[in-house]
Amino acid sequence: MKHLLSKIYALIVSFRVFLYQKGILQSHQLKHPVISVGNLTVGGTGKTPLVGFLAQILQKAGYQPVILSRGYKRNNKSPVLLVSDIREIFCGPEECGDEPYLLARKLEGVPVVVGNSRYQAGRLLEDRYPNLIYILDDGYQHIQLKRNLNILILDATDPFGGHHLLPTGRLREPTRALARADAIVITRSHMPSETENLEEHIRRWNKTVPISYFHHDVTALYDARTGSRFQPRDFLGSSVIALAAIGSPHVFLYDLEHYQMKISDRFLFRDHHPFSQSELNRVLKRLEEVQARAIVTTEKDAVRLKELDFQEGQIFVLQIEPQPEDLPEYKKEFLNEVKFLLEAK
Repeated sequence: MKHLLSKIYALIVSFRVFLYQKGILQSHQLKHPVISVGNLTVGGTGKTPLVGFLAQILQKAGYQPVILSRGYKRNNKSPVLLVSDIREIFCGPEECGDEPYLLARKLEGVPVVVGNSRYQAGRLLEDRYPNLIYILDDGYQHIQLKRNLNILILDATDPFGGHHLLPTGRLREPTRALARADAIVITRSHMPSETENLEEHIRRWNKTVPISYFHHDVTALYDARTGSRFQPRDFLGSSVIALAAIGSPHVFLYDLEHYQMKISDRFLFRDHHPFSQSELNRVLKRLEEVQARAIVTTEKDAVRLKELDFQEGQIFVLQIEPQPEDLPEYKKEFLNEVKFLLEAK
């Protein structure tokens, strides 16, 4: 039954793309350049950290990045919601969604706007800042908004979601959608994977697209209550409890083990799960039972835990940063592409 549903889903997705490509359905264009960052699969690919990484490159180069996001599972259903401007944050994670809030908190001076229509979200700030460049978060399938640079992310550990479309696999659209990419970023290249034939598969659909490889580094663990920071080596050999509600928990668990933490127990929930106090109490009780050093969670999960009751030293947050294999060269090529886009405008 699932295979039949996947075939129906593939027909619907392909027909939708065809309608936009032929101009039967209209794509809208914003006044400023749009850089889209997205993926082919559901679940985590390291997209949110990469969006933040690109925003910081633009910001340091003198541009004003503005992030446009859908705000998945947000409680505030306003058509357009300003999460933050260059000075302050206006809403919490429940109102705007986990990822937009996390980006707003991490990226000082970078506005974040959410809306089902990213075109309308983009128009909110289009005349407010000079040197404005939009970053469209999770935008690969949002083809009703035109983009100047289409960046596709592939997870090295599972680039094509089992090669089956939803609901059988995790693909949002057929792999021929690789043809729409202007640049491809392969994330988690540091993890065990089968990437030998990955570039060959990409070249079947896109002969000339530039391909970059990114790994991610654990840069710190910080106390979820106080913000006190520790180096990964400070947790070397420590017994911890893993707590996560993300799309790819295996990556989180791999990072803990890679930095030689001993996982005494794990509590894994579905992506975007809203933690309750009773659930956290169960994890805290387990912390005492196994006498582990601490609970370790992800940055995305930490924004949903912060309003719950726990003490200093009980929960630590794993901070990760994406890194290309050649950072100076990647920055140079990315900014050259941005300069070209601005000249073309």
